[in-house]
Amino acid sequence: MAYEVYDGEHQLRVEASRLEVRPHDELFEVEIDGEKKIVSISRISPAHLSILLDGKSYNVEVERFGKKYQVTTRGEVYEFSVTDEREVVTTEKPQAGGRLVVTAPMPGLVVEIMCSDGDQVEAGQGVLVLEAMKMQNEITAPASGIITGISIEQGASVNSGDGLFVIEG
Repeated sequence: MAYEVYDGEHQLRVEASRLEVRPHDELFEVEIDGEKKIVSISRISPAHLSILLDGKSYNVEVERFGKKYQVTTRGEVYEFSVTDEREVVTTEKPQAGGRLVVTAPMPGLVVEIMCSDGDQVEAGQGVLVLEAMKMQNEITAPASGIITGISIEQGASVNSGDGLFVIEG
């Protein structure tokens, strides 16, 4: 999964892939602006994590306020806004004529289609579910309108950027 992280001065692209789930922690490969690291994360409580990175241990407190996060570690407080790649795809503006083509934000398997051609949808309404890396991701309508073209079927594999459906505004 990819994220855009902004701290007020810097914008970073962060990609994370779960490598392994172990009894007391999870192992991730994290790529930050092209630099890959292996990170072990243990959840102590809902807001408290123990992170092992480059042989160093970090106790981290994370508080979420919508799309903003406040992270405290080693007495320092950091604030970030985080945008999930699925949100970037689903917040595109309609093309001329009110036509919007929604594409797959990641490779995955279409596990559920919740709408049909001709259905009226509201902005933010779920249209389909895409499974990627053992996680189910609801793909929502980025704008209100009528579904005029669902170009995939349940059970289909899609690649990042493949057309999923069209909304006419």
